[in-house]
Amino acid sequence: MKTPWPQAGAVFKLFALLFSNRWVSQWKKQWARQQALLPPAQDQAVPKNKSNQKQKPDRSKPMTFYERNFTLRVTLWYLLFQRLSFDATQAGVVADARKGGADRLGKRGKKKLSQRIGSSHTSSYNEARQRLPLALVRAALACIGQQIQVLVGWGPEGNKKPALLDRCRQLMDGSTVAVLTTPELAEEYPPARVRSRLSDWCLMRIVVGFCARSGAVLSAIEGPTKQSEQRLAWQIMAQAARWVIWIGDRNFGVWSVVAQAVKHEQDVLVRLTRARAKKLMGPNPLRSGEERLIDWAPSRHDQAAPGTEGKVVRGRLIYVRLHRGGYCFIDLWLFTTLEAEGCPVELLVQWYGQRWQAEVHFRSVKTHLHLAELHVESPEMARKEFYAALLAYNLVRAVMWGAGENLEKGVQTLSFSNARRAVLEWLKDWGRSSNRSAAEQPKWVKTLLDEVGQQTLPKRKRPRPSQPRMVRCRATHWPILKGSRSAAQKRHLTHSKTG
Repeated sequence: MKTPWPQAGAVFKLFALLFSNRWVSQWKKQWARQQALLPPAQDQAVPKNKSNQKQKPDRSKPMTFYERNFTLRVTLWYLLFQRLSFDATQAGVVADARKGGADRLGKRGKKKLSQRIGSSHTSSYNEARQRLPLALVRAALACIGQQIQVLVGWGPEGNKKPALLDRCRQLMDGSTVAVLTTPELAEEYPPARVRSRLSDWCLMRIVVGFCARSGAVLSAIEGPTKQSEQRLAWQIMAQAARWVIWIGDRNFGVWSVVAQAVKHEQDVLVRLTRARAKKLMGPNPLRSGEERLIDWAPSRHDQAAPGTEGKVVRGRLIYVRLHRGGYCFIDLWLFTTLEAEGCPVELLVQWYGQRWQAEVHFRSVKTHLHLAELHVESPEMARKEFYAALLAYNLVRAVMWGAGENLEKGVQTLSFSNARRAVLEWLKDWGRSSNRSAAEQPKWVKTLLDEVGQQTLPKRKRPRPSQPRMVRCRATHWPILKGSRSAAQKRHLTHSKTG
């Protein structure tokens, strides 16, 4: 698959923008201005016996960042490198840095990073990860998301409402991320309960909006499991631009999500449960392919986002019965706030059929980018790892889009795992090559896109049969742990001494 030159140039600009000193410097200036606008912290009298307590930062002074070998730019680079690499340990990062993997990112006129790192210990990089501001990772993810929207043809927000097919469509879905429990994490993300005791893992609830064309992450938020996915969806909608079309499953097919979208001049296409659809439908049922204009009022059990209390939402209720082969049928109830003119039922069913791609994207992030389980010790670091994984995922998706894959067709044609491997090798070469001219770099990116374009998925002779979404009980030959682990250790020591 040959890649056109304009796509190669656009993808290179995306890479160069993220890993440039100019962008990091602009962010630091913007961050300093934002900190200056915040009200200064109130000085409180400190008791003499508590003089060693941590004091609040003085916001009246300009904020500075402590940087040594691992600068903000290098630390962000290696935070993404960890997610893309097959060796996701900090020791692997230090080994790559000593081999010259980030010499390109060093400052001019100074020694290369590989010459300044004389030890294989990971403490220096670990401290740099702790110092890296969470706002920098979030800003990088937002910046890349805006660039990807321009890349796929969904330009920035304007005052004029764009055409229907030119509006940004995001596939909204939620999931959870397991984090190994520490006292600090347990306070922020309470552990899940397993039978009669607390689990060893905390659960972080996440809600993500994926681009319907490229599969990249355009919106993301995290929170504890005590917050529902609908409440997290409210926050995503409040931060998103106007004219966005949200596509969600039955979990988001509730009045509060629809009302929040209408408040922010956005539209939704959500699936409803059978009971909710019949309640809205009333005594007159719909036939397959029919639609009805209804007014959706909240019930006394519905929660409401701030500013949407008691509002009635007007939209279209659609019923379609799809044939899956043999005697199997699917009853699909959809609700949308999109107008009927220029938006037929067939188009809406086709758009909702793309929603399953969100499940595939979550599998790619969790499996290939090691986001299923996080081994960190603080909530701040858990958030950094979460947004860094999404940032690394966006880089791979941008390359796959530049190589010619368009997920809007509903079929994935390129292998994400092979594309990730190609991007990782390219980043290793790019980080070590500090002498390439600016004219050679777009050609170099075109070589990457041509390589990714050849990583196509095999064509199956027969389609895979549908599988029920069920959880398998994990059987093990080891004895079952009953009670706390400390009590089990005491029993084991007692048994060893007496035996």
